Amino acid sequence: MMSTAPSSAILRDIYAKMLLTRIVDDRVWRLYAQGYIDFVTSSHGHEAAQVGSAICIEVGKDFTLPYYRDQGVVLTIGMTPYEVFRTCLHSQRLQQKGQPGSTKMPIQHWGYQKHNTITSPVPVATQLLHAAGIAFASKLRKAAVVTVAYCGDDATNEPDFAESLNFAANHSLPIVFICEQDCTPFLAHDSFATSLPPSCMPRDALPAGMAYQRIDGTDVTAVYTAMCQAMLNAREGRGPTFLEMALARSQPTVLLPYSGDPSTMVQYAPPPSNAGKLFDPLVRCRHSLQEQGIWDDEWANQLSTRMMTEVERALQDALRDTLQSK
Repeated sequence: MMSTAPSSAILRDIYAKMLLTRIVDDRVWRLYAQGYIDFVTSSHGHEAAQVGSAICIEVGKDFTLPYYRDQGVVLTIGMTPYEVFRTCLHSQRLQQKGQPGSTKMPIQHWGYQKHNTITSPVPVATQLLHAAGIAFASKLRKAAVVTVAYCGDDATNEPDFAESLNFAANHSLPIVFICEQDCTPFLAHDSFATSLPPSCMPRDALPAGMAYQRIDGTDVTAVYTAMCQAMLNAREGRGPTFLEMALARSQPTVLLPYSGDPSTMVQYAPPPSNAGKLFDPLVRCRHSLQEQGIWDDEWANQLSTRMMTEVERALQDALRDTLQSK
């Protein structure tokens, strides 16, 4: 895999996967609005960081350890919208029944064995230790396999975070760590418009031997380019990389009940900035496609209509199957 900006075909594919992630996220919010689930871990605003990195993973060969917000990651590497909805509904049922392993807040655990996706535990940052162990095993076996581990900025102050990075660096493991940093509070001061907000990394957190890059996580081209290089370095035995992706997360303001119309969408407010929509990953990706002269309104409309119809069907099937299995 070469370190390069995405081709026109790849960029359109990325846009389609980002749009799918947004539509699925909207439908998960509708499950919350209708009382089917009690808690939402939204990926809204994370689409570029998740899809732009996950599209570089060799599915079925590499190992992926997502964290609970990573709907875009699991959709990109092969989980279907139906499986995402069933996961959300199943997490809610476990919490309601008080089964062992359930939590007060039923977060998603994105295990997917056939695609080497490892279920994340509830404690923050412990999946990073598991990822380091998998990468160590891959190195011992001399397999050209990369392990990719995701986390949020709340993980960076945990002891497991430092232990994972130190172990990976000390053994020069084939692993890529990705931290999705929510920088929404900084948008009120428009600091994102001129430079990236301050890093969430603790002082002296990065050990020697760990490559590091801080990226605008709303720019899918920057994410893809950095991830290609990190994956290439890991696969060729040049050690681990830590990618810190600054992004802007927005929240729904109006939760619309289902009206029978597949085009019904959850309504979102832009981040608190005069240039708020510029930080929306889908808007930025569309601008990139337009600048390259490869945006087509008819294609985009057909893509949106088809995806909304397919996702709506998947949602109704997941609700039916969940209710029948009670």
